[in-house]
Amino acid sequence: MDLFPGLKGSEIISQLGDSLAALAKQHAELAAKNTPDDRMQALKIWQKMSGLYWDILFAVIEAKIKKMQKPAPLSFDESERLFIDFGAVNILPRHKDFDINKALSSSCKNIGGIFPVMTFSDYIIESWAAINGFDMPAPIIGSTLAERVNILNNNLKQAQAVRDEAFINAIDKYLPTTPLDARKLISELDNYFMTYLKVSMRFPEYREAPEEARKAMAQDRHKYIEAERSLLMLISSAVKLQENAMPIPEFDKLALLHANTKIIAQKILYSANDVKKIARRVKKITDNCSGMTLQMRRGELKAMLIKKKEYLTVPAKTARCDASLFAPEDNAPLDYAKNYARLEQLCGYDMEMFNVPRVRMYGLPRVIFVPGQGLGTYDWNDHSILIPVFPVGGTGNMGGEDKSLSYALGTYRWDSDEDRKIKTPYEQQIKDNKKKSIIELAVSFYKDYFLWLTKEKAGYRILPRETHKVFNVMFAPKKEEE
Repeated sequence: MDLFPGLKGSEIISQLGDSLAALAKQHAELAAKNTPDDRMQALKIWQKMSGLYWDILFAVIEAKIKKMQKPAPLSFDESERLFIDFGAVNILPRHKDFDINKALSSSCKNIGGIFPVMTFSDYIIESWAAINGFDMPAPIIGSTLAERVNILNNNLKQAQAVRDEAFINAIDKYLPTTPLDARKLISELDNYFMTYLKVSMRFPEYREAPEEARKAMAQDRHKYIEAERSLLMLISSAVKLQENAMPIPEFDKLALLHANTKIIAQKILYSANDVKKIARRVKKITDNCSGMTLQMRRGELKAMLIKKKEYLTVPAKTARCDASLFAPEDNAPLDYAKNYARLEQLCGYDMEMFNVPRVRMYGLPRVIFVPGQGLGTYDWNDHSILIPVFPVGGTGNMGGEDKSLSYALGTYRWDSDEDRKIKTPYEQQIKDNKKKSIIELAVSFYKDYFLWLTKEKAGYRILPRETHKVFNVMFAPKKEEE
């Protein structure tokens, strides 16, 4: 059976298609009988079918590379992407809401984000490009680093404009007679903002600058701090007025607008700082493969995917669900853009996740949407966050999807905590955690981090008092140093 129109001449793919079709027929017949013994046999058949995903994937890559006279960029057509990214083929049933055109056209290109984002097929294409020293291709669903930074810069300008107007309107309304020049303070916020962050975050532009330039940057940072302090004190005083006092929700809204500008700017700096690290990572792979024949390079790509294969079972194991990478019949795939935007929102609640040794060494983790079900996870070996396209709990609302995304960030947060800024207080300052094993402690953290990120940061008290207190300390914003 020909699974892919562009690879009709491949005998091995045709044979694998026949095997999959035969197993699918047996599975459907056994599942329809619905007796305990039949269900057991159907499960065994399904497990055999599931193993064919990787056989078919390797056969597809093999067939495409064999066509090359010399190393050339890889690409996949729509039927191949549908299989690689969603585990969907025509001979297997899909969920009634699985819209193929929508799934294949979903894109994150117009979303400014800190995370590089790609599909599993994008990952394969990029890995092959790195092995051969080709220019890094833009992922089908995502933007290049330069495009993401440009979108973030535009987002920052818009956020600053909204904040500035809101501050001026509030001051004109509640403090029309203030002697302070609020417009000058706001102007200083904008003028010295990026320098303030570069110094505060000790970015290379500051660390590696000549002494005189460092002093000038430090002075600009101080100007920003003074302007921010004066402006926030002024706004705070409006809440305490005896007459015509500013409502607290309005003050909170202003504070949120101001905090949002810092989050966007931090994303810009972290992203811009990623250029050299990406180049270094790619060069290392290219150099290691420079003397290889085409056949050896094909083997290197397969070895990389076999390593990834081990991690692609983790999302399902964490959620205790079916580990097959074929599209489930009872679930529709998530929307890339919606989930990527939500992931960016969630990471904004914990920007310290990027101030860890692994990011300083390897750069920002990539986000890869992978086939299969389960909860998101972190691939330590490849420094990437894996998001299954079929989250546990369904895609009708952000319940199951939020859990998948927060578990992905939680596993990354836990595994990248090499200096134990999280592990030590979480274990030692929460009584119930002291007797837990390393694995039990990690699982407990994922659950608590999910609640903290999706509920507590939204204003709901969900965590136990002791855990709530420890989380507030662990993830408290750093106090500004003078």
